[in-house]
Parts: sequence; C-alpha cells; structure tokens
Amino acid sequence: MNAKNQNTSYPTEPALKKGELPDPFTMPGEGRVSTEKQWIRRSRAWRKMIVDMEYGGMPPAPDSIRVESLCHNTAKRLSGRPNNWSYRIHCFGGERPFSFCVRMLFPKTSAPVPVIIDGDGCWWNMSDEVVQRVIDSGCGLLLFNRTEMAEDLGYSGVPDKTQRSGGIYDIYPGHTFGALSAWAWGFHRCVDFLHQQPYIDSARVAVTGHSRGGKTALLAGVTDERITLVNDNASCAGGSPVFRYVGDSGETLNIINSFPSWFGSGLKQYLGREEDIPFDQHCLLATVAPRPLLLTFAGDDRWSNPEGMVQSAWAAREVYRFLDRPDDLAFHLRPGQHSHSLEDWEVLLDFIGWKWQGKTPKAPFNRHPYRHMQPAFSWRAPKENINPQNSISKTGPNTN
Repeated sequence: MNAKNQNTSYPTEPALKKGELPDPFTMPGEGRVSTEKQWIRRSRAWRKMIVDMEYGGMPPAPDSIRVESLCHNTAKRLSGRPNNWSYRIHCFGGERPFSFCVRMLFPKTSAPVPVIIDGDGCWWNMSDEVVQRVIDSGCGLLLFNRTEMAEDLGYSGVPDKTQRSGGIYDIYPGHTFGALSAWAWGFHRCVDFLHQQPYIDSARVAVTGHSRGGKTALLAGVTDERITLVNDNASCAGGSPVFRYVGDSGETLNIINSFPSWFGSGLKQYLGREEDIPFDQHCLLATVAPRPLLLTFAGDDRWSNPEGMVQSAWAAREVYRFLDRPDDLAFHLRPGQHSHSLEDWEVLLDFIGWKWQGKTPKAPFNRHPYRHMQPAFSWRAPKENINPQNSISKTGPNTN
C-alpha cells in the first residue's frame, strides 16, 4: 500500500493541461465565500449546475416504496455464517410501478450495523474474501445490479449508444438524465430501503463502486446527504479526476463521445476547450463536504488519470479545510491496474474504522509519487475560517 513503490516509468508531462482549476469559493457577483452558511448555499448551486450540465439531472424520487421480503438465509460458506437476506423494492409514482432486487449480507448481532452499498452486482467482481472482510469489520453489505435501472451501453457492438429507453427511462419519460443518474437513483432507493430496516444503523450508510460504478457512487453521494460516507474507486473521467489536468494516457472529456448514454448533453460544447467549463470535478467533490470522502485509485491504471484525481483531491480539500474537516477527504494510491481489488476494500474499511469507529488508520492516505506535479490552482480557502494546523504546502497536502 506504499505509493512510493509504484511504477513511474510513464511520462511525467501531462497529456492535457488546460489552465487553472476554478475557485469553488467564488460566488458570482458576491465575492468569495467567507462563512459556513454561505458555503452551504454555494455548494447547492455547484451541485445543481454540475448535475444538470454533466449528468443530465436526476430522475424524480418515487412517491413511495414498498419492500417485499424474498428470502432469509445464511451465507454458510462464510465464517460466522452471516445473514444473507434478499428483497424486492417496489417504487411507485411514475408511469407504472418499477421494481428491482437487492441482497443484504450482515453479521449476526443484536445492534444495528453500518452498511456499505455496492451497485456493481452487474459485474460481480467481488470475492468471498472481500465479503468476509466487510462482515468481520462489523459492517453490512448491500448488493444490487445498477443496470436494472438503465442498460449499460458501454460495450462494443451497440447499434445506438445514445439510446435512452427501458428501465426507469420508461417510468419517467421526457427527462434528460443519463445512465449514471439512473444508476445513482438506484442507490437512493437502496437508502430508502435501509431506513426501513431496524437492523441497520441508518446514520452510517456508505457507498462504493468501481470505474463507471465509481462515477455512480460519487454521483449518488453528491445527490443524497443520507449517504454519510462516499468511496469512489478508479472512476476515470466524469468521476473524481479533473478534466483540465490529465496525466499521460488518461481518459479525457472525450468520454462523452465514447459513452454518450452515461451523461447529459451540457458538456459537448466544451470538447477541446476544457479550460472554459464553468466548473471542474473538484467542485463536485467539494459538495460532499463535510461528509467523509475517500478516493481509491491505482498508480499504474493510467486510463483512470490518477494525477487528475490527486489534483482534484488537493483542490476539494481546500473546502474541507475551510470547514475544519481536512482529514475527512482522503485518497489512496496503490500499485497495480484497473480493478476493485482486495486492497481497495481494505483501505475503505480502514477509512470507515477511522471515521465511524474512532480507530487509528493504518493505510498511508494522501501519498503519491508525483514529485514533478504542482497544484493546478493558486487560490486557497478563505482564511477567516481556517485552523492554522490545517495548512497546505506548496506541493499539496500530506504528500509525505
């Protein structure tokens, strides 16, 4: 888990460097944020702008849900034989009812348990070892298939990559949301479900996901404050990394051409002129504050733009500093390629233990090998609300 051991043979010159990252504290026509109350208002404005422009907005929330219990069993092949319960969630209020299934794995205990939601059931890249680590940590795990909400058209041979039909597109016709928003909507319905379950500590709900699932988990966390801890794993462009700074071989804004069904149409006008986008992804990360946010990436996963993630984390951490919560945004870089590895999960559980259970963290958070890289911004958090102990160095926070 030591970023210093990663392969750094790739070019250090970024593939894309398009100007300074926007100042999230700027209030148009009003100067800069100077109080927490002003930040709350600015944060909501950033959230609406970005979600509408980049992702096409969000689907409407249902009028109500009904939970149907399907099976109460135990996972016999896992140590401790944790509960393995399944449900169908029925959603009402659209053109017709919509339903999807979830699975809950959680330890046998009389106390309500915190829970991690993972929507990547469509990929099933989770091993029994990962599930066991989650259960042993005292957390529950809710699994569902986000593509029940909308088909994932990110595969070869798709005749129409702009298609928006099936799933909840037919339930809420006439809207502009992309598939990422539809998938995030599924996370929100899982939160609705969890708030009805007496064995769940609904104040401690985390979300995670890998790659396009990481984009989804981040968007879900941004748009639902009932989600109290957010983990994005290797989300690539349209997730945590900024568009203005892309490391060698990293994914760029052209993702909106490669996977148009995932996004809204608002960023098309900025292709080739990323410096003119009125925001960047650090502004999106900042809207999660002060809730804990963890970014887990792999240094040799060039496509995910780990340098752009670090730039985004540095910039968004200025907001966390302003709110006197600098350690509630952290990133972790491991050696290796594009996957949701056991190490990524162990780092998430370490972060959860730190933030929810008061344990001393073991993972080397906020370390990176990019000695050549300077912050892509010159602004800093307004000083009026800053604890002097939360200072930032010229090369970024906690670079070690």
